[in-house]
Amino acid sequence: LKIASLRFPSLPAIQGTVSASIFLIALVTTSSATMINLMIAAECENVAKIGVEPGHTFFLRLRCTQCQEETANAVGVSREMNVEGIRGASVNLQIKCKGCGRSHDISFDADTPDGEWESSGPEAQRLASFECRGMDPFECEVRDGFIVTAPDGSKFEDVDLSDEWMDVDNKGNPVSISNVRTEFISAKSGGKKKKK
Repeated sequence: LKIASLRFPSLPAIQGTVSASIFLIALVTTSSATMINLMIAAECENVAKIGVEPGHTFFLRLRCTQCQEETANAVGVSREMNVEGIRGASVNLQIKCKGCGRSHDISFDADTPDGEWESSGPEAQRLASFECRGMDPFECEVRDGFIVTAPDGSKFEDVDLSDEWMDVDNKGNPVSISNVRTEFISAKSGGKKKKK
């Protein structure tokens, strides 16, 4: 919020009120963008990679950075969604806060493709990156649309990870994923977690 002081010529008093020569005008600026990474972790057996299909829809619960109002339900956003944003550019989601009435938008980071979890990496790994203006995600509902790859190259598509998932690879070995967890971290603050 920027406050600018402007001086006007003295105005005559109206109905007994005192005339004023200085007015304070509040200029509300558009929220700057923040980059947020969606991280995923899970308990896996015989799993090499977990990724998402092209155009995957992520279901996010959002919080307004102005008034802290939260969306009652998860809102779907995918790279295939394109609408005009608050600055006129194309974005993947625009939403109006029910608390303060401001319009906010979210886009996938165009310079960063969706990531994937790999067994050789750390426990939590980046799955997607979002450019957020005025409304930040704080919860991700895990549903279907995942791609799971086993060490022998067996690939399973449109996997639903909302609950424990099990199958067998081409060699007959069991493949399973359970206890899937997600979190959001700031992409430009050394991995600081977003508060829930």
